[in-house]
Amino acid sequence: MPLTTPYVSVQMLVDAPTGVSWSLLPKPKATTAQNYAELNNCLWRATSMVDTYCRQVLRSTLAVEYLNGPGVPRCNVDPNTGNGVLQTRWWPVTEVLAIQVSSSRNFDNNWTPVTAGQWRIRHPLISIGDSASATAPDGGWTVDVAPGWITWQACGRGPVPGSWSGGGGRGGTQVQISYLNGWPHTSLTEDADEGATEVSVDDVTGWTAASGFVYDGSATEAMSGQSVAATTPVTLPYDAGTAQAGPGVVTLSTPLNFGHQAGTVVSALPADVIYATILAAAVQALTGGTDAITIQSIGGEHSSPQPTADGMTKQYQALLNEYRRIM
Repeated sequence: MPLTTPYVSVQMLVDAPTGVSWSLLPKPKATTAQNYAELNNCLWRATSMVDTYCRQVLRSTLAVEYLNGPGVPRCNVDPNTGNGVLQTRWWPVTEVLAIQVSSSRNFDNNWTPVTAGQWRIRHPLISIGDSASATAPDGGWTVDVAPGWITWQACGRGPVPGSWSGGGGRGGTQVQISYLNGWPHTSLTEDADEGATEVSVDDVTGWTAASGFVYDGSATEAMSGQSVAATTPVTLPYDAGTAQAGPGVVTLSTPLNFGHQAGTVVSALPADVIYATILAAAVQALTGGTDAITIQSIGGEHSSPQPTADGMTKQYQALLNEYRRIM
């Protein structure tokens, strides 16, 4: 599924207080079209820099993982409860769509669906669904599965004893888990009128019951998703169902207070991730030879203490340290 919106729009970048003369990119006296194109390229590179440093994509994505267990660090059995314990590669996990199990010894993968409701996200992402979604990192990457689906025993047992056969022993069970992770992020694909209760966007992934902001200068406002409908839902592997991801429509919990043009960024990314992306873009401008504008010091006098690429790099990396994938 292609990514269509960098973490920051050109207008958000230009409005931010970086001290960088963005009008000089890609060269002095460049046309407006050339300048806009290069700023957009710069933002895509900055988005990649942020994700690369974090070792994961931070925007909301659909993931399908295959794990083998028990007895493997990311797929095991809790000895006290008998619950299967899955640790996903990407975090924060916001919704588990489906889990299926099969014997690792069976290479034709005769998958058996885990009954809905037989799993739960440990330490779910609290910020999805409230205003904290744009303030700080939160959420987990561990999913508990009800006893019997992932087991050391020779025969797996679901809600009905013997409802699936296989598993047993170290690494005897293969698990497929489909889930949504990260913070919803998108942009409008059509103009949205004041009072609108539906918006067309380039990616509906994760927007069900999620809160974020429409970033539109002085018209910036909070926005909460109530439900989503993808234009073409994604079919999950091995008949695991479908996922609402990709372009589509987000139904809002409350009407918009302002009108917004197509291309406006709508995001639940934490504010420090957005600022880190702006700084990563500024690093590119400074290392590319662009001079900083004269900035005003705290005392009121004008001076020219140029921001340095090294300083900005350290700053954006410090902002992102809490979002890095460590497993």
